[in-house]
Amino acid sequence: MDPDGQLVELDVLWPLIHYERDADGTTDLRLRPLWRRTENATASKVEHQFLVPLGEARFDPTEDVLRFLPLFYYREHLHEGRAGEWDRDWFFTPFIWGGSSAGGEDYLAVFPIYGSIPNIFTYDRFTWILFPLLWWSQYGDATGVHMFGSLISWSSREDPNRVHWWRVLPFYGETIVPGKSESYMALWPFFHWGRDRLDKQHSYDSFFFFPLIGWKTGGAFFSWTFLWPFFRHAHKTAGVADEPGKDYSHWDILWPIFRYIEDTWSDNEFHQWWITPLVSSTRTKKQESLVLLYPLIWLRRFWDKLQDRSDTYVLPFFWRNRIRYKKAGHRGTLERFDDAEKFEASEDDHWRLWPLADYREDRHGNWRWRALDPWPYDGYFTRGVRPAYDFIWTLAESSGDSKGNRRVRSLANVYTSRTFAGRKFQCSVPWLFNYEQEENGGSTLRLLQVLPVRWGGDR
Repeated sequence: MDPDGQLVELDVLWPLIHYERDADGTTDLRLRPLWRRTENATASKVEHQFLVPLGEARFDPTEDVLRFLPLFYYREHLHEGRAGEWDRDWFFTPFIWGGSSAGGEDYLAVFPIYGSIPNIFTYDRFTWILFPLLWWSQYGDATGVHMFGSLISWSSREDPNRVHWWRVLPFYGETIVPGKSESYMALWPFFHWGRDRLDKQHSYDSFFFFPLIGWKTGGAFFSWTFLWPFFRHAHKTAGVADEPGKDYSHWDILWPIFRYIEDTWSDNEFHQWWITPLVSSTRTKKQESLVLLYPLIWLRRFWDKLQDRSDTYVLPFFWRNRIRYKKAGHRGTLERFDDAEKFEASEDDHWRLWPLADYREDRHGNWRWRALDPWPYDGYFTRGVRPAYDFIWTLAESSGDSKGNRRVRSLANVYTSRTFAGRKFQCSVPWLFNYEQEENGGSTLRLLQVLPVRWGGDR
């Protein structure tokens, strides 16, 4: 009970039935490990989790979801956020899908017999009959027709400036973007040639005899490959009229063993080199990355107009993520700052010594640590897993906030305690005792959780 007499945590038939209420009013009821129900303070958002991570039922004013993977899934959500207009998607087994939309986007799919699904695989619509024998892809006003996988395919479009292609593989194929590029192939995958950047001052011509040799040239740009992908080189020198003062150089030698890229030509300046698996370095306007003994050691730093993030990984045993926030006078620029005075004193910090320990604190003064934490994921990939199962594996956990609230629990919740901002302390060992210390100094010990012994305070 909190100092105001409201219930915040309850165990019945420990450790099976557990209830708790968060500071924001969210309630959480669990029948470990089979079922969990959460509800926000206004009862507008309710979620059920069962046999995590397989089952979920989630309801709120904008979206309802019901799933039991891999057998069943149903989602209903507002169409483009407009009240009273709903889109619905569902599947039964991985082979039968269907849905409807307030915008008229109805679909049904029985894989591999027939299907027509909107907004999937980057397409506006994907349709098939006896997939992969015959299928259609639609993107905007362009439609692609594919037969026998994609061995025979062609496109149609209303806009004459949109991309169009036709292919009869392995014999011949071509792809045309009017006024921008042309590419051709014969006896696929062996012969490829084409022209690129036709809308620029300097266009490129290319030829490739897979995998033996290929080249691309135009203006001040030249590239070649030999025994692709093992040997590749490309370079561009400064001085071309439409690309002044910018350079590009790319070397791959016995790829993936050695790579070197120096690019000041593209919009996102890029510098990279590696000697696999010993060392790799990447640098852009927004990040720096150093990888040692790939894929074991990663040292990365990212920054934007608001914050600066540093990541350290020694896989699989240790990782740390740290986010510093720029002060108001230094926001709005992509400049990388190394002066601590330009950042706020508070920051987000998270480190993990897997599977032994995990620690997290945020800029608002909230913190938490765990001893023994084998579940390696955070965010969406941990949703519902820890509440259902971590009482089995967590040896100890403590959390708190800047107000002085604190919570402690041990393996299987054999011991739990709460401190309410210095106003009240309570701890419990199920079946043995409860202990409470009030703000006025009074204490109560309940033996076997029912026999009270009181002392101190104003009684």
